[in-house]
Amino acid sequence: MGVEVLTKTAELEIERMVPEAAHGQRTAARFPLSLPVQLMVAAKRYEAVTDNISANGVLLHLKELLPPGTQVEFLIEIPEGAIAPNETAAVHCRGRIVRSYNESSETYAAAVIDEYSFQ
Repeated sequence: MGVEVLTKTAELEIERMVPEAAHGQRTAARFPLSLPVQLMVAAKRYEAVTDNISANGVLLHLKELLPPGTQVEFLIEIPEGAIAPNETAAVHCRGRIVRSYNESSETYAAAVIDEYSFQ
């Protein structure tokens, strides 16, 4: 039974890794991933979740509007099993908010990733 559950979970993850279709001026495929993020702006910490990720940036779903131009540092947490069984990972990123908006009472911020390292 455990193997069956793992197989079904793996199939779901593979389906989610299909990139979104190109749109407008996008230069990289976007992957609809919902991963927890620890976001730092100056000395303030925010909790966020990714809405989608590309090679160039990330769309964050958070509770507070961050203005464009805001320098951010964030840690994207990759949960156990997403890369390999019993392993977790994290990606430490530095970047800046390029767009933020409210939509249907939800708050989003798009950040360009200027630097990153795996932890």
